Order: sequence, then structure tokens, then C-alpha cells
Amino acid sequence: MNRPLPLDLATAHGPMVDVLTPGGLIVGANPAQAALLGLAAETLEGADWARIYPLDARDRLAAFVAGEGPVPGVLPLVLRAGDGSLLAVTAVADWIEDPCHGRCLRLWKWPAGGALQDVAHLSEASEVLAGIVAASSDAGWCMEWADPVDLSAPEQEIVRQVFENGPRWRFCNQAMARLYRTPPDRDFNALPVSETFPRTPENEEFIRKLIRADFDMNASPSRDLRYDGMFIDVENDVRGHIRGNRLVRMWGTVRDVSKHIRRETLLRDEIGALQAVLAALPDAVLVVDDAGAPIYLNLAAEALFDGPAEVVALRQFDDLLESGRPLSALLADAASLHAARSPFAAQALRPGGAIRVEGTAAVFDLRGTMALVLCLRPAGRGGA
Repeated sequence: MNRPLPLDLATAHGPMVDVLTPGGLIVGANPAQAALLGLAAETLEGADWARIYPLDARDRLAAFVAGEGPVPGVLPLVLRAGDGSLLAVTAVADWIEDPCHGRCLRLWKWPAGGALQDVAHLSEASEVLAGIVAASSDAGWCMEWADPVDLSAPEQEIVRQVFENGPRWRFCNQAMARLYRTPPDRDFNALPVSETFPRTPENEEFIRKLIRADFDMNASPSRDLRYDGMFIDVENDVRGHIRGNRLVRMWGTVRDVSKHIRRETLLRDEIGALQAVLAALPDAVLVVDDAGAPIYLNLAAEALFDGPAEVVALRQFDDLLESGRPLSALLADAASLHAARSPFAAQALRPGGAIRVEGTAAVFDLRGTMALVLCLRPAGRGGA
């Protein structure tokens, strides 16, 4: 004699119900399910789930058993009848404790169709989208508030509410956890928002920019706090969900740009040092492109040509220097010399009159264009 089915599964009416162990053993099935499948209920008890669940259905159930999805869950499934035909159903899955098998999966099933099937389709779509976001290598996040933010308030009040109206993470993927160095045993989504996104002057300004952009902005900078206590500079692509005049949630992706900012800072420092050295050189330095347009003058060059750099830059090479040779010839000579540069004589053309100068020239590649750099000094100076 068969033992009683758990939790009153023996009813012959209502939904189809069965109970499965996590390993895929059918603990029991009610008569309604057996009848619709053309099988005897006792033949299902103790059978492998492959007896009535095709491979696709088993994969869905295995994912549910592995914890991929909410509980209870709504799943679209297909059952195999005794004659080999397939029956589309919508199942509601939850967990029960069976006295013999322990924790088991219980499935309540109805023939596909109606509102429950719509719920199943929505659940499946949500599962697919969540899987895409979770698998993305880009750090994705979604923040919402226990009390939505009132966007009709003054700007400073909106900023306050963003940080104080109960912000919480709705969903953040594993890439987000990796970016912020969250320990493997901690759930990033359970952490307080303030641990990652503290109220700092930089982040208040970030929120002000979002307010002015109606919470629709790309590459917006913020300064966030990693789990190890280090601040990182990041860029956010942000979208907001506004209902009425209240900000319910916002979401986006985030990129760590700290190394780029450090590199930018180093480059600025290097450029500043080079500019200081060039400015202090006693000889005039003039850089022109291959068309003769001035690109750079140092302070000595401004003094030599008797004008500020922005005024001198409006003149062409032939208006600044008269050497008796065209610019193309100077470029060719400078390009052919790889050792010490042979000096040449020229006239520096100034508003108050020309003066004789001596110079050397070299060429270099400036973003794919040949440029000529000239070092000039008044003739007879420095032992000439």
C-alpha cells in the first residue's frame, strides 16, 4: 500500500501537484496530475523526474533548486504524458519539508494560459534580464528609496533627501561587488548605500548635476568608497525612474577612472615642469608646423619678436624670420641632420625693426605632422 502523499496531495481535483527531491526523484504526485498525463499515480512515486519532465523542464527546475530566482517562483514548464505527447503548464514552485526526504520542491501546476501564464512569462523575462545584468563585466547598479525623493523641493533639499530618505541597493551585479572590493562572504546588495556612496562634497555635486539633467546623464563623475576604505574616482551612466514628481529609483553603470585621473595628473605635472623649463631658457624657442604657423613660443621668443605669444602666433613663419631660404628647405635640412645642428643666420622681423640672429633647427613628429623647432639668439651673443 502506498504511503500518504505529503501535504494532502491525494485530492483528485484542482491543480496538478507533485513533490520532487533536489536530486530529481518524484516523491509523489496527486491523482489530478496522473489523470491528465494518462498515468497511475502510484507509478510516479519514486520514479526519476525524467519520466514526466523533458530536458528543458529539468534544466529550469535545476536552476530553481540552485537558488536562481525568487521563492515562490512561477515557471513555464512542459510535461510529458504517458503517450509521449507534451502538455504545457504553468507551475508555482516552493519548498516543503518531507518526513522521509527532507527539503523537497513542491510544484503546483495548471494548464498553460490565462493570467498565471502571463505571470510566468514576466517571471521568465525578469530572469533573463537579471541573468544578463548579472553576467555583465560592466558594474551595474540600481538604487531606490524607502521614501521617494520629492523633486519639487529646492535643490539642496533634494540633495539631502537622496542621502537621507532611506536609500538602498535594489540590485547590483557581481562586477559591482568586484569593483568595490566587497569580500566574497558579503552580499553587496545588503550593504548600506552610505558605505559605497557617502555624502561628500563631490557626491553632492554629482547629485546636483543629475538634478539639472533630469536624472538622465552619461559619464558623470563621482567619488566612491571601496570596502577597503579607499576612495576611487568613477564615471556613471545614470537613468532615473520618476513617478509623478518623485524619484523612485535610479540605475546605471559605473566605471573606475582612477588610473586615468592619476595619469592625467601626472601628465599635467610633467607639462607644467616642461613649460617652466622652456619659459626659463635664455634662448628664444619658436615652434612652427609644416605650413609655417607658430605653435609655441617661450618668454625669450616673445621678447625677441617684441609681442605676446597670442599676437606673435597670428603671424606666419615668413613674417617672423627672414633666412634667405624657404621653410621647406629648413625642414629638409633639419630632418637630415641627426647630430649637432649646424647654426644658420637670419633676421628676426620685429615691429621696431629687424635684428640679426643665429639659430639651430630640429624637427619632430607632432601628432602625425612634421613640426620645426628653432632656437634663436641675437648674433654675437654667447661667444659667437
